[in-house]
Amino acid sequence: YIYVSFAWPFFATELFPTWPKAIVWAMVPNAIFSICFMLNTQINHLTGDCAHARDSNFFKHQMITAQNFGNGNWFCFYFSGGLNYQIEHHLFPSVNHTHLPKLSAGVKKICEKYDVPYNHAAGYKEAIVQHFAHTEEMGRKPAKR
Repeated sequence: YIYVSFAWPFFATELFPTWPKAIVWAMVPNAIFSICFMLNTQINHLTGDCAHARDSNFFKHQMITAQNFGNGNWFCFYFSGGLNYQIEHHLFPSVNHTHLPKLSAGVKKICEKYDVPYNHAAGYKEAIVQHFAHTEEMGRKPAKR
C-alpha cells in the first residue's frame, strides 16, 4: 500500500527526475482522494437531523443517523462510490453498492409505514449546505440557562 500510494514516484526516475515532482505526485493524488472521501462521508452524517439522533432499536438508529443524497442521480452515485445511499449502506453493509439503489424504495416504504424519518438531500449542493449549517450551529456558544 505504501509503495502504491506514496513511494512509487521516488523510484520512477524516468518519469519524475526531480524530487519536487516526485513529492507532488506522491502527495497531491492522496490529498485529492482524502478531500473527496471526507466530503462524501461528512455530508451523510454531520447534519442537523442526523448528528445527534439516537434510538435504542439498532435498525432505526442506523436510519436516523444517516442521510442519503442525490438518489437517482448518476453523478452523485459515481462520484461518491455509492455512498449517497448511506442509509441502505448502514442497514445492509455487506451488500455491494451497486444494489443499494434498488433497496432504497423498499426502505423508504418501511420508513413511511413506521413513521421513521428518511433523511435525504436532493444532491451535493443541498447536502453540503445542510452540513455547513450544522457545523455553524455547533460553533455557537450555548445559550445561558
